[in-house]
Amino acid sequence: MATLATPAFSIEEFLLTEREKDLLRFSTAGSVDDGKSTLIGRLLYDTQSVYEDQVKSIEGKGTTAPGQIDFALLTDGLRAEREQASPSTLPIATSPRRDASSSSPIRPGHEQYTRNMATGASTADAAIVLIDASKGVQIQSRRHAYIASLLRVRHVLVAVNKWT
Repeated sequence: MATLATPAFSIEEFLLTEREKDLLRFSTAGSVDDGKSTLIGRLLYDTQSVYEDQVKSIEGKGTTAPGQIDFALLTDGLRAEREQASPSTLPIATSPRRDASSSSPIRPGHEQYTRNMATGASTADAAIVLIDASKGVQIQSRRHAYIASLLRVRHVLVAVNKWT
C-alpha cells in the first residue's frame, strides 16, 4: 500500500499566495488620546468583527451614558493593554475583502511605542495618522507620518478628530 507524501513547504509559493489575498493592511498612529482606540473599536463594531456579548459588556461603561457604547473599550479593554498600556494587533475583516486574519492595525501613541508603529506600518498598505483638533499636530504625529513615508507606505491618511 502506498503512502501519501506531504508536499514540501515553499516560501515562494506561500508569499505569492499571501500577495494574492484581498486584504487591507493598515496601521493607525498618533499621540496619546487622539482617538486610535475609538477608531479601531468603531471599525470592529461596524464590520461586525466583535461578538454581541462583548458589545453588551461595555455598554454604558467608560465615557458613555447608559445604553451607549465607548468603542475604545473594545480594544483598550484587552487585558494586555490595561496592564501594559501597549498597542495590540486585531484582525478586521473589511467587506468585500476577505480573510483579514493577517491584518494588523496597531495603535501606538506613547513615544516609547514609536518602534511598534514602525513594525505595524512595515507591512501596511495604508496608515491613518490621527490628530486631536484641540491639541493640533504633535511631535508624535509628525514622527509617525515620517516613519510611514520612510517605510514607503503608499497611502497615508491624516484624520483630524475631536473637531468641535
